[in-house]
Amino acid sequence: MEEISQYQDVIVVSTMDFVNQYAFKLLGALAILIIGFFVANKAGNFVSTQVKKRYSDNQALVDFLVSITKIIIKVIIIVAAIGQAGVETTSFIAMLGSAGLAIGLALQGSLANVAGGALILTLRPFRKGELIDAQGHLGVVHDIGLFATTVITPHRRHVFIPNGALAGGVIKNYTREGFVRCDIPIGISYGADIKLAREVLLGLVKDDKRINQEPEKPVVWVTNLGDSSVDLQLRVHISVNDYWNVLFETTEAAKLAFDEAGIEIPFPQRVVHMQKSED
Repeated sequence: MEEISQYQDVIVVSTMDFVNQYAFKLLGALAILIIGFFVANKAGNFVSTQVKKRYSDNQALVDFLVSITKIIIKVIIIVAAIGQAGVETTSFIAMLGSAGLAIGLALQGSLANVAGGALILTLRPFRKGELIDAQGHLGVVHDIGLFATTVITPHRRHVFIPNGALAGGVIKNYTREGFVRCDIPIGISYGADIKLAREVLLGLVKDDKRINQEPEKPVVWVTNLGDSSVDLQLRVHISVNDYWNVLFETTEAAKLAFDEAGIEIPFPQRVVHMQKSED
């Protein structure tokens, strides 16, 4: 009985030592996790409020920054909780860094797209609904994601452009100024009256309400003396939404108006001179 009593005393002492050594550490780690995650959510809300003050119409950027803020704080909290629980954090941090490096190398293309998406969302070279020309694709921006941007081409095709390549390339934004210049080329024969042709072309757009008078009134220039034609170009400023209609309708109207005015629109032709050989 005495041996059993001594054995029970040893168990009680060991249990108390375990409680004193580990239980309070585990409770402290749990408290760090609970308080830390609460702080992370509060920090995310604070970042959301501050970013919305400046980028109120850019919800994608708000969500991205809030997510990054929460992830960074939570990683720090988890490491602190593990350290509080008695685990050696030096080796854990080294292992975490190695895992992060391996994941970064494996996903470097995706990470480049995420970085490009963050850059686009911050600098905003274009917005949703704007007409852009980038990476060889012309279309209206449909969606700006973290990995890719979706544009809808005039052929109603959805094109997904990786943000890494998009952010590092040339982007032409046709909507940002509120209008674009439409260049309408048309050729006339060398024998035609250039002044009359200019008057006819300007008359076509004189009363067109879609044509802007700013920053420049409609004008017709001689752009080239070709092999078989004098190349003219009618330049007008219009809104982006009217571009294709104005281009196609004015081109057709110019052909009909030139026919009525007797102005010839030439087609490529070749003159062959033959010389009679002497016997």
